[in-house]
Amino acid sequence: MHPKAKEQTMKTLSLLLGMFALTGCWGNASIDNEVICQPKKIHHNTPLICGNYDSVDVSLGVMRDGVGSMSTADLELAFDPANETANKATLEKAISGGKLVKLTYNDRRFSWCQETPQVLSVEVVETKREHEEDSTLEKQKQKEELQRKIDELNKQLNGN
Repeated sequence: MHPKAKEQTMKTLSLLLGMFALTGCWGNASIDNEVICQPKKIHHNTPLICGNYDSVDVSLGVMRDGVGSMSTADLELAFDPANETANKATLEKAISGGKLVKLTYNDRRFSWCQETPQVLSVEVVETKREHEEDSTLEKQKQKEELQRKIDELNKQLNGN
């Protein structure tokens, strides 16, 4: 084989390998992932080269009344710019109330100046305890309403 042909073949192979390596890094590693977690804090990040972005630090271990499992496997998730404002507002309420949230996110393989994974949606999760408290309050309201109606009927009977 001629030395120039060998050199050209090596350049072509190197270029093809480089292209395959780069395209393998683009895109999503996984999409529509869901996790139930407890958000801890929203961070405002200011990288040196890329633009500023906000992210949320979430704990996969859930604390209840200061007691519970503490997780060392926390996640740091950036916000998808398409719905960042609504998701941040929901997370801020969940953080202040110590609520659990269900996050849906995409995990990208590689991206320039774009943090990964990115939060797509946030939903506050109602725990069994909160559901029971709501149910108890609802029953109390119904009881008070029935008592008020009984009192009105008694007044009408006694008045006539």
